[in-house]
Amino acid sequence: MIDMFGSGFQRLESALVAREKAQGVHSSNVANADTPNYRADGRTFTDFMNEQQSGKSAGPVATTNAAHFKDGNNGHLSGNSLYDATPARRMDGNTVDMQKEMARMSENQLMHELAMRLIKGRLSTLTNAIKEGNR
Repeated sequence: MIDMFGSGFQRLESALVAREKAQGVHSSNVANADTPNYRADGRTFTDFMNEQQSGKSAGPVATTNAAHFKDGNNGHLSGNSLYDATPARRMDGNTVDMQKEMARMSENQLMHELAMRLIKGRLSTLTNAIKEGNR
């Protein structure tokens, strides 16, 4: 049987999952922007996409402070660079750069919308093919 969705559809699905995880990282960083000694999570979409394609997950990540917010991914975070390696720019030891995080969140949202449009287009094409087949 022919695979109607193909590997391209699976890659788009993986991209959406990776975008969701990346958005969770950015959201967590923003939520902890005022938490003393919080080190910003430095993982990117690429880290999560590689994880999706390899099918590996490093498991839960321990929090470094009880005041830190938990990630929205049920503790299933992984990646090559978990924390921002740059030294804290603030006296309280926090490494979150709000301008960078907000810019990354905006970019991630736009790319998520693009992936959704691509999926919608593929599904629309399949729907049209099915409708035409009934004539």
